[in-house]
Amino acid sequence: MSEEHNDIIVGLAGHIDHGKTTLIKALNGFDGDSLSEEKQRGITLDLSFSHLRLPTRNVAFIDVPGHNKLVKNMIAGAFGIDVLLLVIAANEGIMPQSLEHLRIADMLGISSCICVITKIDKLENPPLGLPRLESDITALFETCDMKLYDIIALSLCSSTTPLTNYDNLAQLERLKTSLDSIPKPQRIDFGLFLYYIDRSFSIKGAGCVVTGSVLSGQCCIGDKLYAYDIKQEVAVRGIQIHDKNATKATPSHRVALNLSGINHHQLKRGFLLSQKGYLRGFDSIDVGIFGTPAHNATYQLYLGSAKLNAKAHIISKPITSHAFGSKPLTLATLKCDELIFGVFSQHFILRNDEGAVLGGIILNPIIDPIKKHQRVQLLESLCNKRFDNAFSLLCAIHKKGFGLVSSTQRFCLSHTQSLQIASTLQDIFIDEKSLTLYPLSQIEYLKTHILEIFSHNKSALLSAQSLCVKIKWASLGLCQKALDELLNDKHIRYKNGLYLSQWCQIKDIKTYVQERLLEILTQAHYAPLAPYNIYEELDIDKKVGDDALKALTQAHKVVRITHNLFITSSALNEIVSLMREIIHTHSYVDVNLLRERTNLSRKYLIGYLEYLDKFDDIECNENKRSFKYHT
Repeated sequence: MSEEHNDIIVGLAGHIDHGKTTLIKALNGFDGDSLSEEKQRGITLDLSFSHLRLPTRNVAFIDVPGHNKLVKNMIAGAFGIDVLLLVIAANEGIMPQSLEHLRIADMLGISSCICVITKIDKLENPPLGLPRLESDITALFETCDMKLYDIIALSLCSSTTPLTNYDNLAQLERLKTSLDSIPKPQRIDFGLFLYYIDRSFSIKGAGCVVTGSVLSGQCCIGDKLYAYDIKQEVAVRGIQIHDKNATKATPSHRVALNLSGINHHQLKRGFLLSQKGYLRGFDSIDVGIFGTPAHNATYQLYLGSAKLNAKAHIISKPITSHAFGSKPLTLATLKCDELIFGVFSQHFILRNDEGAVLGGIILNPIIDPIKKHQRVQLLESLCNKRFDNAFSLLCAIHKKGFGLVSSTQRFCLSHTQSLQIASTLQDIFIDEKSLTLYPLSQIEYLKTHILEIFSHNKSALLSAQSLCVKIKWASLGLCQKALDELLNDKHIRYKNGLYLSQWCQIKDIKTYVQERLLEILTQAHYAPLAPYNIYEELDIDKKVGDDALKALTQAHKVVRITHNLFITSSALNEIVSLMREIIHTHSYVDVNLLRERTNLSRKYLIGYLEYLDKFDDIECNENKRSFKYHT
């Protein structure tokens, strides 16, 4: 594994004044309490970032505040962490914020922890107190899914302590060795670049700069990204990782992005940067919550560095067996005050005004209008990652087509993976090109509909394309499948790329279509239908119709005035003569005068007046046409 891919983000957690910031300073010389207010009060108010170069990897540190009033800042910093570094002061032991930070990290799916016991010089009886504290810490982790990798004890007040076994320098080196050797957890690959902004500012000569942690995917200099919260595209002008220029941003790094096409004031903490077109936002999402949230209670929802207000609507009892750890999951819908651009299996945190903290997993980021029992079935399938069951349920719910185009957001699956799962399902038609699934019953519905078209119009000339125009929800592949089955069963005929009724009497398709088009245009006179309306009226394929119109135009039987306005040559000559007559009478012609004589709509009037401009003896001034030369 390359050093870059072995890098990790380590989050420091623990109770206030247990020595997190001092520990970082001892490791790399970084003083996280850089703000004047932090210096004055001696606590970390916001997230502090630094890094440490080790033999096989670079470690990025996120030092989060330990004060209970600043837990929201700790939560924001915990997203994107690979390893937790839990700091516990020996003289105070496991304190409320120690427990809360550990719970939050565990609920976010952080799988490994190194525990550092500080201030051992302040223990009254170290040989007795230290083993007891180490035993309590070990027992604490037995209640978590998180694994305890190492416990290291030291004092940061002096180079040595009364205990010769706990030389600070040696213990710091041991800590560095643990940080260098702890296995890097396998991150969830969400199938796209995910980056939550925690800071946005401007640098002279560079412009907008944002900082954050890459949760998934990668981006390179020159890439286009999309700020989903404000629906604006930006370009990546530059990338810095740990104060060094880089060509790409990857997970497990603290990354600064220099963005062009936007002002830093437009970007705020919590905004999501990703590739455009992958995500849709909803003000409700279906989730699994670890524990027992209160029904219809309001919480603060933390997702990445974003914070929203959400009301929890419980829809099932806790599920004990699922794919997201050992803790029971309560199925619920979160109704939020802002749009959420969530992805399946993303972790989040809920916290209420009393300080109660719950964690959870996004199960259904794309809300479907379905009944409660169907929603429960769907969420039970999703929390067990039974995507085959989920596909079948959603296909039955979305009878007019369930699209796999949103598989990345909805299931954290690629299109290829989704199609492979769909291929194992029964009674499902898969249109691979449109990435859409249909119940097989929809093929039967289409076959019946096609036969009804032929029963009403024995001269219909159909194709899969023309059926798609008529039946908006049906994909090209589904229409083709229905036509193929009807042809195979000899219910219809196939000729010159078209599907015909068994009773069709047309001998020459080209001649028939031209004659019918000319007949309809002649009857319409000055107000002909648009071609697509005529094709739909005749039940004919678009290409056949277009070819026929082209032939009629080349034969000078029909003239194309605008994109969708075709008129017979005889009718056009009449309207031109009428416009000239109006000019003779009024010295000009405009929309109002022509409307009085024809009662046509504006789209026709504008088209005919602009056609009149093509004549050499006509001039246009202020939308009035007149003769250039007065006779």
